[in-house]
Amino acid sequence: MGIENKTALVTGGTSGIGLATARLFLENGARVIITGTGRHSDEARALANEYGDGKVFFFSYDTSRVSEIERLAGFVKSTFGTLDIAFLNAGLALTKPFEEITEEIFDKVVNTNLKGVFFTLQKLLPLLNEGASIVLTTSASIHKAHAGTSIYAASKAAILNLVCTLNSELIKRGIRINAVSPGPTETGMFNIPGMSEEKKQQIKDNIGKGVPIGRMIKPEEIARAVLYLASPESSSQIGTEMIVDGGMLVG
Repeated sequence: MGIENKTALVTGGTSGIGLATARLFLENGARVIITGTGRHSDEARALANEYGDGKVFFFSYDTSRVSEIERLAGFVKSTFGTLDIAFLNAGLALTKPFEEITEEIFDKVVNTNLKGVFFTLQKLLPLLNEGASIVLTTSASIHKAHAGTSIYAASKAAILNLVCTLNSELIKRGIRINAVSPGPTETGMFNIPGMSEEKKQQIKDNIGKGVPIGRMIKPEEIARAVLYLASPESSSQIGTEMIVDGGMLVG
């Protein structure tokens, strides 16, 4: 896919879509920094053992705090010097009835999903090579209303707007920004302590019944879309939103 020897950053890369994307980048010859909170760091560190020294690096930080984002930028600079690909995937999926959303919940979701992406991109900007590709994770939920997703969907809709507005500024440097919008995806959100495998599968099956393709989307399917947007194969794609939702918006 033309990303051999490219340097890439994957935030929120220790599980689900982020981890699947980091693996796909590595399979295609890129060097990758994976970030996360440390909770699922074992999965990311396993990739380092699989691909060897100098190919995979792990960094733990809080994406909702600018001081932590500045630490990340420093790590990227000291590790790679510059970046060719940035997949800003870190986010918080939280559902709550509108009347139950407190200021604390609002701040937690917005600070992670919007503030974190905005300032991560800002702090990484001096490190992005000409022709770099940025992919942001939004959500198919911004196009189809679901109860309990008001603040989550609003924060993701703001990310999509960033894709449009920042392209007008960064395209002068040959930097492209696109978005991937996943539908219901099998991620670590089902790894709830104490929940049996049978119960987990039952929940997945019930969700899958509401998807036109009859199942939930696999993280690897989202990862392939990200790889395309990150690679030279999509050189004419600017401000694109690639929806991977199993047909929910048309079903």
